[in-house]
Amino acid sequence: MRIALAPNAFRGSLTALQAIECLATGLRASALRPHLDLVRMPLADGGDGTLDVLLHGLSGTRHSVTVSNARGAPITAEFGILSDGKTAIIELARASGIELLPRAERNPLLTTTYGTGELIREAYRRGCRHFLIGIGGSATNDGGAGCLQALGARFLDANGRELPQGGGALRQLAHVDVSALRANLPDAKFTILCDVTSPLIGAQGASRTFAPQKGADPEMVEQLEAALTHYAEVLARDLGVDVAALQGGGAAGGFGAGMAAALGAELVLGAPTVMSLLNYEAKLEGVQLLITGEGKIDSQTESGKAVQRIAAAAAARHIPVIAFAGTIEATPSVLAEMGITAAWSILPAVTTLSEALANAPLWLTRAAHMLGNTLAIMR
Repeated sequence: MRIALAPNAFRGSLTALQAIECLATGLRASALRPHLDLVRMPLADGGDGTLDVLLHGLSGTRHSVTVSNARGAPITAEFGILSDGKTAIIELARASGIELLPRAERNPLLTTTYGTGELIREAYRRGCRHFLIGIGGSATNDGGAGCLQALGARFLDANGRELPQGGGALRQLAHVDVSALRANLPDAKFTILCDVTSPLIGAQGASRTFAPQKGADPEMVEQLEAALTHYAEVLARDLGVDVAALQGGGAAGGFGAGMAAALGAELVLGAPTVMSLLNYEAKLEGVQLLITGEGKIDSQTESGKAVQRIAAAAAARHIPVIAFAGTIEATPSVLAEMGITAAWSILPAVTTLSEALANAPLWLTRAAHMLGNTLAIMR
């Protein structure tokens, strides 16, 4: 039986590659073992794990460099360079990710994407000219200003002084100067892999939708919304690019909007782009069952995340899709609309979040084992 294993990461517990090994272990321990032909298709949508998935599927090398985390402390972060020597894989979460900060330090008024700019700068120094940047999992709401500052841009207040780091400081922005930035990167091309389609500002924008997840209270949310609104106005005036309503511009606290305005970056949906780069639709040829999953299947899954994308591609080929998750909030009708034939929680009983995260490898393996035995009975 040719089975495609195509999970996304189970956030906080399993990477997509680790989830595949759990699925494979469970299936191979089942009565279905003699009849298995497994196709590994780890998923990513521009969020955590994108670097690992792309390097797994495309030949390339890993490189480490010391950069700043989202609060300015030094950390070691990785990036990838594909075999052409010109294409860099940058994952914002490796430098500016929320999981890198203790909860007490999560404050989007202060957090910065400066470290992501340092990663880009190092990859450019090593000869890269095309940058694929996955931007999910950020701790920031600075409109990408920190990243741009690391690359040479100047964000000045009314007195001509450089703004401090963080999303809150953007309220004091009077002028943007990108002349040195563009001189430093004259031949660079940027493709931003967005995991959401949110605009920069508004009810569905970066601040009001995602800042609370990054440590913002209601008062801070309104400060950040005002700061990004002002930021968009200055970018439009000084750079001639209106990014206020740009689709995906609100991803990673406005990172995509800032990169589009200053560097002409192209914003694309991460999941279909990763699937295309890895030629996943062709790999579905001859597949009889697809198994996918992630930590939670909910309304965000439905909005075009990796699990929904691969399920839709499989359903278009009349391939049944089984999904595993820790939590399933989508209704059966919504699951069917996404292309998912059936979905099960891997939790064996009511449990705490910390227990679920710690035991996810074991429980996902067990779920795959039981699925394998069930499929064997039906042969």
